[in-house]
Amino acid sequence: MKQKAEDFMTALLLACVLTISLGAGVFAIFGGPGGETAAGVVLVIAPPWGLGAPALVIEAGGRQIGPASAPFGTFATFEGPAPVARLRALGAWATRDARALATICGVRP
Repeated sequence: MKQKAEDFMTALLLACVLTISLGAGVFAIFGGPGGETAAGVVLVIAPPWGLGAPALVIEAGGRQIGPASAPFGTFATFEGPAPVARLRALGAWATRDARALATICGVRP
């Protein structure tokens, strides 16, 4: 009986850690203070079943940078601040500052 209780507590602790980790990741991408502008290299996240992130970037007046784009997002730059409201109106889920992430991925604007 004691072993069953320990297994249950281990599973419960693992479930809590995974839930908190997943929640923090979702909050980092979609939540938090975003403002209406982003400058420099940005990550545009869009659903894969629509036009796609690269098409949204071009439609909003920006240019895609980097060697490739992922199904859900792409790195982009804009003349001046990124038009976050325009990208959202076109169907983007989120637009985030991606200078650090771009550096890690080897992308140079």
